[in-house]
Amino acid sequence: MDEIKILLAHGDSEVRSAVEQALVESDFRLAETVTTCDALRQACRDRRPDIIISAVKLADGDAITVLVDIADERPIPAIIVTARDSLQDVERALQDHVMAYLLTPLDAQQIKPTVYLVLRRFEQFEALRGEVEDLRQALTDRKVIERAKGLLMATQEVDEPDAFRLLQKEASAKRAKLVDVARLLIESHERSVE
Repeated sequence: MDEIKILLAHGDSEVRSAVEQALVESDFRLAETVTTCDALRQACRDRRPDIIISAVKLADGDAITVLVDIADERPIPAIIVTARDSLQDVERALQDHVMAYLLTPLDAQQIKPTVYLVLRRFEQFEALRGEVEDLRQALTDRKVIERAKGLLMATQEVDEPDAFRLLQKEASAKRAKLVDVARLLIESHERSVE
């Protein structure tokens, strides 16, 4: 695996030192450390880390809200490092793009498996998200094709299988996707009706 770019966002110097030490012991390299929400946002925009390790709160606000905002723009997997008394906040974060948490005092032996687990879960999440997007697109394309078939059935007085074959034949002749031919047919029909 390529070197993992890890961004640490934590205001507590003792926790930062513990995380840095645990990362070194686990053969990871810390790419950057920040202590504020603004710096966290900026670092993610400018240098796009592979993973974020963050506190629940930073000097200038709620880090979880920032992590959610970052994930809405362009998802980055995150781990929260927190004290036991902040677990309620962590539960909220786990519902929104944060994929794991570690409790302080930090057990250095948990860092490596947690980082790998989060990266793996993130890969799976992204794959599922891609599949969902593909399914949405297929459904949208299907609706366009069905509408075009309906137009052909009405204007050419053919049944559904014949309308579909006409679309396929046109797509093959134009070396175009079936949905693109269907879209052109619909647009042409709409222009002629105007």
